[in-house]
Amino acid sequence: MKKMLIGALAVTMAFSFAVTGCGSSGSESADASGNASGDASGDVEKPEYDALDYVTLGDYMGVEVTAVKYEATQDDYDEYVQDLLEGEVEYVESDKTTVEDGDMVNIDYVGTIDGEEFDGGSSEDYDLEIGSGSFIDDFEDQLIGSSVGDTVEVNITFPDDYYDEDTAGKDAVFTCTINSIKEEQIPEYTDDFVNEYTGGEYTTTADYDEYIWDELESEARSNTDDAVDEAVKDAVYAVCEVNGQPDGLFEYYFAQYRSYYETYAENYGYDLETFVTSLMGYESLDELDEEMTTDINETIIPELLVSEALVEAEGIEPTDEIINNYIAWYASYYYGYDNVDEFYSAYGLEDADAFADALGEETVNNEACQLEVWSMITENAIITYTEEADESGDYEIVLDESGDSDYEVIYDDEDE
Repeated sequence: MKKMLIGALAVTMAFSFAVTGCGSSGSESADASGNASGDASGDVEKPEYDALDYVTLGDYMGVEVTAVKYEATQDDYDEYVQDLLEGEVEYVESDKTTVEDGDMVNIDYVGTIDGEEFDGGSSEDYDLEIGSGSFIDDFEDQLIGSSVGDTVEVNITFPDDYYDEDTAGKDAVFTCTINSIKEEQIPEYTDDFVNEYTGGEYTTTADYDEYIWDELESEARSNTDDAVDEAVKDAVYAVCEVNGQPDGLFEYYFAQYRSYYETYAENYGYDLETFVTSLMGYESLDELDEEMTTDINETIIPELLVSEALVEAEGIEPTDEIINNYIAWYASYYYGYDNVDEFYSAYGLEDADAFADALGEETVNNEACQLEVWSMITENAIITYTEEADESGDYEIVLDESGDSDYEVIYDDEDE
């Protein structure tokens, strides 16, 4: 089965929703403040506009920024190895005989309701960590103090909202036999461990250490690049002024957001309202709509307009080179592929044209040009590296005091 190529919906800073151009369902109306109303239905097209009509650009070339320079350290290496070993932990039978909080116990259990066994209520040779909360009610607490070989009756009441309607709200008795108490056995970092863990790809800790350090240094470089990108964008946004937004742009992105979540809800077998309240933790769909309305109006659209205005100001067009650079970035950033051909093969794509067809040609062209302009600006930035994060340059995009759809970018730092 071929893997599915998906757009990156919630990328920040330069890019908006990458599902743009892939087709969407939803039609939203908005009041004068840009608030959503109505249901998302039908196709909503992105309006045509010149971003420079809505953006006043400041001196964005040669911005001076401070960014964290990340380094791979011995502590990082030690943590990596420790996490590796703990990920391969085994539980072995111990000499301990009395169950205490935090123990891993192996049990057999048979559950009954009104004296009758019920589906899913029985198991053998089950490892249960006492105090983990894996089992409902105070099931685990009732095993504390029992001994290996004991048979214990555990009495519980299933919650009224339990997912299984046949047992919800009912009292049950679980007859549990304590087979053993187990203890963690963390492996040692040895040549034999490395050989087994890697399937023979690495045979010594020395060889694997080189791999670990390469990974840590690559991660440090990536984190540094991200810190630089964020600092540069913060600085550029801070010298630009966004005055309003094109008619229909909010409706377009609101429809994209709705389409995204409707697709996810459908994939999970839910209607949108149930998906939002049950799986996403919102009290209602209106609450999510309000949050997305704020994000679209105060962050997504202003940042998008600045990015598009920069592209227009620099006269950047989507050449083959720019498109290929974008695809290479996309494959690496979102899917971890350093080789574009391997990325194409994994997702059933023949070439760049097939990639553009999958995400939408307009989307690819726009985002490729935005990636190019931000790369140019970053290359020309004056960067001072520091070992600790400097939060003073964080920016905020806010509506002006009149409440009109005008934006300005300001620094949180009073000195800016």
